[in-house]
Formats: sequence, C-alpha cells, structure tokens
Amino acid sequence: MTNCTFVPLSKYDWSLRPALIPVPIPWNPTAYCLIAGFCAASLWMTVELTIQVFFTFKRHRSLYFWSILICTWGVTFHVLGLILKLFDEGNWILSSILFKIGWVGNVTGFAFVLYSRLNLVVHNRKILRAVLCMIIADAFLFHTPIIIFDFGISSPHPNIWIMPMKVMEKIQVIGFSVQETIISLLYIFNTRDFLRQTYSRQVHRVMKLLIFAQVLSILGDVVLITVDWNNMFTLKVTIHPFVYAVKLKMEFIVLNQLLALIKHGLAPSNFPAPDEESPDASGPTIPRRGKQVSFL
Repeated sequence: MTNCTFVPLSKYDWSLRPALIPVPIPWNPTAYCLIAGFCAASLWMTVELTIQVFFTFKRHRSLYFWSILICTWGVTFHVLGLILKLFDEGNWILSSILFKIGWVGNVTGFAFVLYSRLNLVVHNRKILRAVLCMIIADAFLFHTPIIIFDFGISSPHPNIWIMPMKVMEKIQVIGFSVQETIISLLYIFNTRDFLRQTYSRQVHRVMKLLIFAQVLSILGDVVLITVDWNNMFTLKVTIHPFVYAVKLKMEFIVLNQLLALIKHGLAPSNFPAPDEESPDASGPTIPRRGKQVSFL
C-alpha cells in the first residue's frame, strides 16, 4: 500500500533512505509520474533490445552476445526491484535480490559489452588483459559491499547500515564511472587513427558514430554522479536503468554499423574480422583484402 500523505515536490525526499528502507514513498503525482516514465521507458527498451538481439545473432556463443543480453535483462531486474522497493513494503527480500541482480547485471554487464569489442580498435593484448582485470576487480570491490549494505538497510534494523552505505555509494558510482570512462577513452583515442587515414565517407561516419557513443556513455555517467552527489539517491536509481538502456542501445547500433562496413568491404585493412563478435559467424563470406570474413 502506498503512502497517501501528500508531499510537495519542493520538499520531496529524494535521498537514500526512501529508496532502500522498505516503506512506500510519499504521494506526489509529479514524482510518481517521473518514476513511472523512466521505468516504463527502460522496460520498453529492454524488450526491444531482447527481440533485436535474438533476431540478429544466430550463434549464441560470443562474449558480446551474452554480455549484451545480461546487461539488457539487468536493466529489467533493476527496474522491477526498484518498483517493489518504492511501493511494496512487504517484499523487501525479493526486492533487494532483484534490485542488486539487476544492478550488477547492467553495470558490469555493460562494461563487458564495451570490452567484448574493444579488440576491434585496440590490438595490444596487454591493454586488453589489463581492461579485463580492471572490470573483474572493480566488480568485487564495488558490488560486494553495496550488496551487503543494501540488505542491511532493507532489513528490520536499518539504521546502523545507512552511514556506511552513503559513503560506499558515492565511492562505487565514481569507481564504475572511471572504469567506463577509461574504456571509452580507449575507443576514442584509437578511433582517431582511422579518421586520419583516407577511407570512404561511410568509414568516417561509423568511426564518428563510435566516438559519439563513447561520449554519450561518459555524459551518462556524469549525470548519475551529479544526481548522486546532490543527495538524490532515489532519483538516481530511478534514472540509472534508463541511462544504461540508452547507452546499451547506442552500442548495439554501433556494432551493426561496424558489421555493415565489413559486409561491403569498406573496413580498414587492420580491422580484424569479428569471428566471435559477428551476429552470424556461420553466414556467407566475402573477400576483403585477401581475407575471408563473415557477415550478417
């Protein structure tokens, strides 16, 4: 049952406590519409992405396929857990489980989405290995304490967990944002080499789209950090799934554009054939500068 006490939007409490402690949030039509709008948009994009992924990929073995699917459904579980936390006080265990499974899935899942095709622009194995180690280490360092604190705050004795949660929350949002920024900057820095060379207009357009996707990812993290550091945690967890759904959708578009380059034989000669990343690695092949590559 929702809390029917009306609270003006100017006095609405967007802090950490309403989002995590299992008590229905107070009534305000604007706040409710804001939460409903972001949740609905996030869920719709996950449905759309799921259909696109299964219709696009005919082989379900690549890291890209599984990471994008995990991230997509991570957004879904995040939204469902959030709705239960904000509006249903009787299911705090279920809501916490869904909420944290979704959070881990969309944050670390998105990092693996970026990593899984980083080899298209970064050819140094040491850099790729370092990025993978960073993702795994950050997952243990930042997810584990937040999950413990979240269950503590959602339990019948929440007060002792609130302060450590506030501190760790700000640390983790910056930590994961730095992680994604590092990967995005690797894309941007290495994509510049392609733009300096003389290739077709299509190649330049796709490379610029790749850069735009990474800039969009960084800006999304800036928005989340800004909202979180203004003590608006409830608003942050509301827009968080939406931000990641938009970033994931953009990355999926970029992948299709990269595959289109290969399909038409327009990719640079040092562009590796995406044997594991191609949606249809079993499909027909075309020659590209002495190589056989598969395409969708």
